[in-house]
Order: sequence, then C-alpha cells, then structure tokens
Amino acid sequence: MPTYNAAKWVCASIDAVIAQTYPHVEFIAVDDGSQDDTVAVVREKLTRDFKGDWQVIELGTNRGPSAARNVGLRAARGEWVQFMDSDDLIPPTKFAEEMAECVRAAPDVAAVYSPWRRCYVDDGKITWEGGLVDPDMDGRQPIMCLVGGNRPLHGAGLARRSVLQRIGGLDETLRFWEFEELNYRLAMAGRFARVPGKEPRYFWRMHREKIYIGREEARYRSTPVALGWISLILKATGGRPITDIGLSAAERRDLLDDCTIWGRLLYAQDRPAFRQYLQMARTLDPNIAPVGPKYVKIASRYFGYERAEGLAKLCRMPRSRVRKFLQSLELRPQPSVFDWD
Repeated sequence: MPTYNAAKWVCASIDAVIAQTYPHVEFIAVDDGSQDDTVAVVREKLTRDFKGDWQVIELGTNRGPSAARNVGLRAARGEWVQFMDSDDLIPPTKFAEEMAECVRAAPDVAAVYSPWRRCYVDDGKITWEGGLVDPDMDGRQPIMCLVGGNRPLHGAGLARRSVLQRIGGLDETLRFWEFEELNYRLAMAGRFARVPGKEPRYFWRMHREKIYIGREEARYRSTPVALGWISLILKATGGRPITDIGLSAAERRDLLDDCTIWGRLLYAQDRPAFRQYLQMARTLDPNIAPVGPKYVKIASRYFGYERAEGLAKLCRMPRSRVRKFLQSLELRPQPSVFDWD
C-alpha cells in the first residue's frame, strides 16, 4: 500500500485488510514522502490492530506511487501480491476467494482477477458510482488490458510475485495507466485466470471534490491521460496497423471505441493535442474515423475527422446545457469520472 498524505482515510483501508477472512497476510506500507502525519497514523494503527507481519517503509522524498509500490514489491515475501491504494476498500472475503483460485492455478497463471466497482465513501457509508464491472479476458489478446471500461482492474486481483519481479514491476515513469500497462506485461508473460462473482472484490474510491479526468481542476488532466493511452497502444502494437496484430473483430471494435472516446475528449478540451493524438491514431488505421454516433462516422468520410467531431459537439450542445442545468438544481448527479464539456 503506497501512502501519500493519506492520514484522513488510510485507517479505513487498513481495516479492510484486517477484516480479511484469509489468515496469511503480510502488510507493507510504503510512504512516498507524506507531509502530514500519515506515517504515525499507519504505525499506530498497525501496532494496535494488525496481528500478522507488517512493516512501514519511508521513502523520505516523493518518488511517485509506482516507485513506492516497487519498493513494497521488493520487500514482499508472499507468493501472491495485492496492490491496494490507501483510500480504497476490499470486502472481507476477497483474499480467501481469490487465493482459492491461486492455490490450484497452473504455473502459467500470472494473475487472477475479479469484478470491481467505483464508489463514494461518506462518513463510513458506501455509495456506488456506476455498475459492477465484470471483466473477462478469456481468449482476449494482452493489449485488451489497455482497452475498454470492462478491462481488469489490477487491485481487483492478485499477481504472482515471481512474475511481477521477472517483468520488472511497475513502470515508474508512468503517473497514469501504470496498472493497465503492468497488466499488459503480465498478460504477455502468462495467463490471467478469472475468479467469477456477483459482487465487487475491489471498491475503487472516488472523491466528490474533484472530477477524475478533465481540465485543470480535475485530479488528472485529459491531455496527458489521452496521449499517454495512445502512446501505450502504439507501443503494444509495435507501430503496426490494427489489422496486423491478430485482434478479433470484437477486439478491434473495442479498441476503435476507445480511440473515439479519447479523441473526442481532447477535441472538446485541447484542440492542438487532439491533432497530435489523431496523427498518432492514424498509425493504427490511416483512414481512422469516429466509431459513433453513425452520423459522425459518415460525416468524417466527407469532411474529415476533425470537422466531424465539430459536428458532434454542436449536436451535443443542447443536451449538454440541459444536463448542466439539472446538475445546478441537484436533479442530476455531478460527473465523477470524465468532464466532457
């Protein structure tokens, strides 16, 4: 568990680990240069309540969450590793249910994964945001770990420590997409095994005070997120066209859906970055077009991709204004993940 100025919520995350019905748990917190009293809070909590082996490692300076996670990985002794953020939660049976799959997993299984869900936590009460995400990687290409809202969430699974170490852990240069990129390399190194369930095994906590991806005020800015995604896709494809990388028709459609989503977000918020993004996306398909709506796809054939997106934005404008009006009256929830307007 990497921590950074997490004193407000880290105890709830630790409590979720303490509540696990699986008994053989080693807890490693790696503090990434917190400026508050996170370290003292974590040490006090673990000393008082955690019955197994634990340690707190202090990096002293802020090196980023991936660096902190890699330090924890090097210190870990267990055969299977759970990465968990310091504000997220897990249900009490997560480890037991996933370890039941791990103990019978074939040697080529690099990771197991489970359903997950986004949530808010207000005064200890969980409110769901969005539906259950139940990924299925069976028969799908490793690149699909980077694609779609239904992809595996790394925290919603466990990874084999020996494979994590063999592939070099997380890429410390990444501040976004680091787990999707790690999952891609895990899937290249071995097989993913699904642990089915009807309930989430990881609760990804959202924060009401900040939209997740958007403009300057968002937690993460759209431009580096979108350009980072297309860069990882091109790295995974080796710069080859989408038709030459062995994807099924459904996988190609999912990849092009994501191309449309990230391009549309950039068009709305950063036009120069959109043009850079589009130039990169044309490596996948020189004739790439928006997947939808259908009228935008058709318009792109005649007027070009950028003008077609302009048409889409114009057509969305009345609906967008109604949505904002309803949000101002608190008759519709504020967006939590994307700022489209």
